[in-house]
Amino acid sequence: MSQIGRTTLLNFLYCICLVCLTPVPSVQAAKQPTPDELRDLLQRQINWDDAQPSAKNPDGLHFHFYKTDETTSFGKHLLRYRVYVPGAQESKRYALTVWKIGSDPHILSNEVYVNTKGLLMAHRPRPDQEDKDFVGDDELHLSVQAALGEPIRYALASSDKQVLVTGTLVPFPIVATDKSCRLEVRLGIPDGNAVLIYADGLPANTEIPFQLVSAGKPETDKFSVDAVGHAVATDLPYMGGESGGSLQVIAITKECSASVEVLWGEGSYNPL
Repeated sequence: MSQIGRTTLLNFLYCICLVCLTPVPSVQAAKQPTPDELRDLLQRQINWDDAQPSAKNPDGLHFHFYKTDETTSFGKHLLRYRVYVPGAQESKRYALTVWKIGSDPHILSNEVYVNTKGLLMAHRPRPDQEDKDFVGDDELHLSVQAALGEPIRYALASSDKQVLVTGTLVPFPIVATDKSCRLEVRLGIPDGNAVLIYADGLPANTEIPFQLVSAGKPETDKFSVDAVGHAVATDLPYMGGESGGSLQVIAITKECSASVEVLWGEGSYNPL
């Protein structure tokens, strides 16, 4: 899969977060997206999740999500999160954007502020709120519903276009761990016909084979592991003649073994 440059990503995000003049077409919403369209979508998602230091985030700031409440609504879980971006400048005004699978990014609020803790707030912090972890109704809470393995992506962009921080929340991750290794699969589109596979704790600077089993048919691929033991892969689990099924991802090394499984196909998307 070809890589999308970080400058291109920043321009894309700022167009969505701050200007919204030319919305990016949503291939998730297309009836029959091509494999190339799906791979391009997955690469955008990978770049968003990456959240590495950049020109507009030189200190590598990250989102921190803390679940504060969980209720049920019409039989589905509704989760509420307190959100921090530690290190974000308190003097700035921000826009908060959300990007859910199956839709284009859109702005949640153009009036977002932080205190010295990086706590997201709905107005500029008062002096008594500067260093607080709890400011009641003045906090900017996130209430979300999600399916198993569904990522919800956020971006915090300053109104002066100097700061851009991205982050990803996965309320119900599909993840397996063994010793130092961690394997996770995320939905790329709601029906699971495109997925992201994340691995951590693998031997650095190596290629590690892993197995994909979709509709009972096995294939082999390789992780290209970076210097910190992190690797990303993608898969389109659709099998000809099948309307749906499950995808199993299996990674086995000398150090550890892990396996995860995700449903794909018509009717597979089901918020918990």
